[in-house]
Amino acid sequence: MDYCNGVQGFINFATSISRNFTNGGIRCPCRKCKNLKFLHQDVVTMHLLTKGFMEDYLYWYAHRELFVPDEIIEEQVVGSTSSASNMHEVGNENSNLYRNMVVNAMKMSKSNVKECPIIEEEPNADAVRFFDLLKDSDEPLWDGCTNHSKLSAVAQVFTIKSDHGLSEAGYDKIIEWARSILPEGNRLRENFYATQSMMKPLGLRY
Repeated sequence: MDYCNGVQGFINFATSISRNFTNGGIRCPCRKCKNLKFLHQDVVTMHLLTKGFMEDYLYWYAHRELFVPDEIIEEQVVGSTSSASNMHEVGNENSNLYRNMVVNAMKMSKSNVKECPIIEEEPNADAVRFFDLLKDSDEPLWDGCTNHSKLSAVAQVFTIKSDHGLSEAGYDKIIEWARSILPEGNRLRENFYATQSMMKPLGLRY
């Protein structure tokens, strides 16, 4: 979980500085690209999760980290490992739990065991599903919600259905009621079918 959080912290930091972007991409500091390629931030995320950071990238000199020693800036290759997670605080504990669940589930899929399933410039279908789930794990259930993400809410209701043997019709009624008392514009999936489609990539059918 710490490494996953560290990757997200790095991406949040790197993409918060407009000067880091070139042709819509940022430098990828994974072990393969070594800051030599500019890729979409989603592709950089996947590379870092599957390949790891380039060795010794302790200071994010190529991504304009503040307070970098002058002697470090002058070097061509510098850096950090998974200690990125200790340098920038990210997310809350609840969303990190579900983000970690997504990463673990997708790592276990046959398309994602050892290599990044992405063509260098553009995510493939597996990667797109992965990024969608990562987004759902971070997106609040409604604007301003601090204790549930879109994914955490769906996963917990899905679990209740399984634990208590609710019928699909019963599940839909509960969701209909829940949506009626949640703020307008909430992101709770509208029925069992929509929930099942969302959870299927995680291997959590029931």
